[in-house]
Amino acid sequence: MKILVTGTPGSGKTSIAKELSKLLKLPYVDVKQVINTHPGTVDRKDGEELIINEKLKKVLEKTLPKNCIYETHLIEYCPKADLTIILRVNPVVLKKRLTKRGYSKQKIIDNLEVEILDYFTQLVKSGKVIEYDCSKNTAKINALKIKKLIEQKKYNKGEFKHKLAEIKKALF
Repeated sequence: MKILVTGTPGSGKTSIAKELSKLLKLPYVDVKQVINTHPGTVDRKDGEELIINEKLKKVLEKTLPKNCIYETHLIEYCPKADLTIILRVNPVVLKKRLTKRGYSKQKIIDNLEVEILDYFTQLVKSGKVIEYDCSKNTAKINALKIKKLIEQKKYNKGEFKHKLAEIKKALF
């Protein structure tokens, strides 16, 4: 089974994917590492942003093991997963996490918009999806809870909604 873990920067993708990898006994693949080890998947750097090209999808199709957990926010360049886990974050918590990382004000706003507008949910056109709020708890506890959802086959695409008060507090 190929499991994609995705979400905005600061959602805990790497930490949770690594924990899930241990719990489910599946190899972990960091798409950033694939990009770094396969020339031609990045056209250029635009400031701090990588400009990815379509070659990445072909490289991932060839390099991803049949059974693995891989994580990235670049899901438009990923082959279809058997299960996609979208990590969701309360916008107030996300703003704090991104500020702590030293992100620019514009980058924080851009990522808050991505979270609030359900960007990743909209990108996933087919397959099984679990949207999971990782605003609280440690990566280990979140991974344990996600494992339970996987075992119970509790797929919930489109059911996750932020409260308007959270959105206003984060943006204003």
